[in-house]
Amino acid sequence: MSFSNLKRIVFFISKVIFFCEVASVNAQPIEITSVELLSDGTKIHATIYKPTEVVGKLPAIAMAHGWGGEASYLASPARRFAEAGFFVLVFDYRGWGKSDSRLVQKKNVTTGNYETVAYKGLVDPLDQAEDYFSVVNWLATDHRVDSARIGLWGTSWSGGTVVYVAARDSRVKALVSQASPVGWAGDADTMKRFLVTGGERARGIRGYPKPFKKEIGNLRGGMVYERLARFNPREDAANISQCATLFLVAEFEELFDNQKTALVAHNRIPGISKYVILKGASHYSVYYGEVAKKAGTEAVTWFLEHL
Repeated sequence: MSFSNLKRIVFFISKVIFFCEVASVNAQPIEITSVELLSDGTKIHATIYKPTEVVGKLPAIAMAHGWGGEASYLASPARRFAEAGFFVLVFDYRGWGKSDSRLVQKKNVTTGNYETVAYKGLVDPLDQAEDYFSVVNWLATDHRVDSARIGLWGTSWSGGTVVYVAARDSRVKALVSQASPVGWAGDADTMKRFLVTGGERARGIRGYPKPFKKEIGNLRGGMVYERLARFNPREDAANISQCATLFLVAEFEELFDNQKTALVAHNRIPGISKYVILKGASHYSVYYGEVAKKAGTEAVTWFLEHL
C-alpha cells in the first residue's frame, strides 16, 4: 500500500470517528431561549437553539426566513442543527415576525408635512443583509460561540442574502443556500425602472408598499425596488474565497431557472463550493417530508465538515 493511499484511509477513518462523536450530541437535549439584539438601531427578535451538554465554545449558525416568512417556520431545521452540536440563532428580519419595525419619514403629498410611520412587511434586501451582519456581530461576541466558526443558512430569498453577506464578511466560514434564486436576474432596463422608483421615493411623491402587500403571486411583502437594484449576490459570489458554500437546489424548481441562478453563483465562487440537486423536489417541498430530511442531512454534513 502506498503512503498516499494510507493517508487517505487514515483521513477517512478520522472523519468517520468525528461524525460518530458528533452523532452522540444528537441524543442530547437542547435548550430553546429567546433573545433581542439591535440591528441598525432596530430591535430584532431571535430564538436560540443550543445543545445543553456540550462543553466549551460552539460553532454557530445564523438562520433567517425567506420572502414573506417568519423565524418560527424554521424551528425544525434549527432544532436539527442544534442536535448536531451547533449554537443556532434564528431571527426575524426587521418589520417581520416578532421583530420591531423600522421607523421612516413619510411625506404627506397634500400638506407637504412629514410624519413617522412603521416600515414593516416589506422586502428590503439591503436592510435584511444588514440584519444578518448584526446577527454575526452578536454571535462573534457571545461567550458561548467560537467566533472563528460562524456559518449562515438561508432559504428561498434569504439564500441569496447569505451569499451577499459572506462576500462582505470574512468571519463567515460556511454557508448553505437552499432553493434560492440568489437575488434577481434583472436586465439593464428593469434596473433603470427600479431606480426611477427610488427617485420618486426620494422626492416624497411615492410611498412605501403597504405592509405585507402581495406583489408576486401569494407571497407577502412588497419589494423596495431601488434597494433591489443594488443587490446582486450572483455577482458577489466571485468575492467568496474564505467561505465553504453549499447550494441545494430543487430538481423541479418551478419559480426560477436553477441554471441561471444558483448554478451561476456556484460557478463564480473561487473557493470551496458544492452544487447539489435535491431529486424529486419542487420549491416548497424542501420544507417537509423526505425532501426536507435529505436537505437537512446535506446541510448538517456540510456544516460539520466546514465548521
